[in-house]
Amino acid sequence: MTETTGFGTRCIHAGEAPDPTTGAHGVPLYQNVTFAFETYGQVAGMRSGERPHFTYSPRGNPTVRCLEVKLADLEGAESAIALNSGMAAISTALLSLASDGGHIIASDQLYDLSHALLANELPAFGASATFVDLTDPVAVERAIRPNTRAIYAEPFSNPLLRVTDPRPLAEIARSHELLLVMDNTFLSPALFRPLEHGADLVIHSATKYLSGHGQVQGGVIAGPRRLIEPMRARALHLGNAISPFAAWLLLAGTHTLPLRMERHSETALHLARMLERHPAVAAVHYPGLASHAGHEIAAELVGGSEGRFGGMLAFSLRDGEAAVPAVIDALELCTIAVSLGDCSTLAWPWHTGGLIRMSIGLEDYADLERDLLGALGRLSPAAAAD
Repeated sequence: MTETTGFGTRCIHAGEAPDPTTGAHGVPLYQNVTFAFETYGQVAGMRSGERPHFTYSPRGNPTVRCLEVKLADLEGAESAIALNSGMAAISTALLSLASDGGHIIASDQLYDLSHALLANELPAFGASATFVDLTDPVAVERAIRPNTRAIYAEPFSNPLLRVTDPRPLAEIARSHELLLVMDNTFLSPALFRPLEHGADLVIHSATKYLSGHGQVQGGVIAGPRRLIEPMRARALHLGNAISPFAAWLLLAGTHTLPLRMERHSETALHLARMLERHPAVAAVHYPGLASHAGHEIAAELVGGSEGRFGGMLAFSLRDGEAAVPAVIDALELCTIAVSLGDCSTLAWPWHTGGLIRMSIGLEDYADLERDLLGALGRLSPAAAAD
């Protein structure tokens, strides 16, 4: 699509066109594994690069390719690779950068499986990681080693929504010839595009907001072609190819991405403000709140005073961990479940500190407010009288 085409239009049209053979509107699902050649000459042309041709679905599939073109467009990247899970994307990217004895500087607040990969699996490949507060440039500089390859961050951390500004990290990365890699799962390209703020690579668990319906698993890496193509080869060797059916579902999910993210964000902000006033709540972690430590930076990153801050929030209870079961068990509309980015609201009791993480869905705000107020009201008469 052209640079002037709106983001919502690109979500629908980028990487897609009517099928040239049948005229089908929308990308067909090419569920087959292998692709036929008519002559040896076609095979030779494919091998020489003179005549591109799909061969074997793990090496490339028409449905998957359309998804990759769309996701690269949405992130403003030269290229993208779609993989079979978010962790496939994270592991492929980080192992490609560091598995030959490299070092990664990573945020000390990360998705738990990302942290485990860096802390427990990288050493088996001769690599290592150092975890620091990436909001502290001095700490980042001190962590750099001669073999450091990249800085790895989440713009809004999981689960506490700490805001990491990519701009100073990008300056540090450039001055030391490092790469800045950002996991943008919590925000999606509808709200934030890390490459526009100095990042070199962006990763998504497409299972979440890009899908939007909790029905498909996938992952994405987007960035310059010189970095993506070696990762594509590694992903093939590791067996991380996404299925055509998953890619087809993700294509459908992207069509409504900006509309969903707007609704997720609006409802989450309303609920965060309600929770902040509630006597049973000790703290609310949501960058859209003026009281949040990272609010000003977050507003700059996602669009100023009119910005949308995503659908993820977390809150801790004044009575601590002992109060969590009563609240969780009293929820009726909100589903007790892990993951995020679904149309329905998901609540998950964190393992420490009386913290509850919520992925706010697309239900009516009044219904979600009533459900949360009812659950919090189980804690004490004072809470019920909010």
